[in-house]
Amino acid sequence: MQKKLAYVISLLLIIGGFAYSKSLNYEGQVNSEIMVKGIVEEVTELELSQEQAESMFVENGYLVRVKIKDGSFAGRLVNTKHYEDSNPAYSFKVYPGDEVVLNLEVEDYILKEAYIAGIARDKYLTYLLIAFLLCILIIGAKQGIKTILSLFITGWAVIKILLPAILLGKDPVIITILICAGVTIITHMIITGFTKKSLAAISGTVLGILVGGILAKTVISLSRLSGLTTEESRILFFNLPQGQLDPTGILFAGIVVGSLGAVMDVAMTIASSMTEIYKSNPSLTLKELTKSGLNIGRDIIGTMSNTLILAYVGSALPLLLLFTAYNIPLIKYVNLDIITAEIIRALSGSIGLFLAVPFTAFISALLCRMKHAKVD
Repeated sequence: MQKKLAYVISLLLIIGGFAYSKSLNYEGQVNSEIMVKGIVEEVTELELSQEQAESMFVENGYLVRVKIKDGSFAGRLVNTKHYEDSNPAYSFKVYPGDEVVLNLEVEDYILKEAYIAGIARDKYLTYLLIAFLLCILIIGAKQGIKTILSLFITGWAVIKILLPAILLGKDPVIITILICAGVTIITHMIITGFTKKSLAAISGTVLGILVGGILAKTVISLSRLSGLTTEESRILFFNLPQGQLDPTGILFAGIVVGSLGAVMDVAMTIASSMTEIYKSNPSLTLKELTKSGLNIGRDIIGTMSNTLILAYVGSALPLLLLFTAYNIPLIKYVNLDIITAEIIRALSGSIGLFLAVPFTAFISALLCRMKHAKVD
């Protein structure tokens, strides 16, 4: 009965999310690019003078013969020039046998020109994804299938609801909180079912994320962050109609979504552990159960907070190295928008994680002590 109820709740939330996603009707900007994959057949080095190389900001040039693999021009052989950029961030070599991404220039259904946009990497990403799914299925068994389903729903909610809603000018704060709450409920209902354990984990997660999110929003407002801390955010802001996007709201959304997984993990660990403790000793009082949950949480938060902080440090490592290399004063880079945003992201996410511990511990203890109800 509890499993059926859990599936019904999940199904209702999914149907509601699907209906809302259909109401968004976001089509996006018109993109006229025609991108296909091709196989490099032959590479011939071009002779470039030093003046040509310097004027074009390139190091070497090549005449590349490529066979188009897909699309309406599949099987067609095209010749294109490819240059190694003097900037290593944009430079890449191609060799015979390489799979590349081609940008086609088509006019009146006639292929005029083809340019190599980059190395085709999706094949290797697919292999890694298959390995990831196999690990879940082999180790998780039946639960692994539920895990994959919950991951699919989470990805779908982000791509089909969160992103279009924000781009259409919906309030990022409200939509993010609703989606995170929905994803949390669906994940726990699918994996654990409608149990006291899942209810405690859901409550602890939502409360922790909510308080951490409110704190992040408050600090973002007080520190007067623009939200335009990255190149991507600036491109969005200046290329979409003015006023359509809320940069600080998007920053908030990133903070909440980025910390959701860690908070869910902590909340479920505590709820699950407390359920087992209570089953082993049902005579424990509310106070004793809560204390046990807090003790478990204290052991977890040390490593989990490190996980969050190190994840953010890892993403900002090149920037931190740049500041260190040029001996930039601490007071200068700590107060930069991009660094302030990362600090708020790391600390508010960790605070949400910390607060999930007492919330989950108390709610779990309360539910376990309720009479006339199953613990599992």
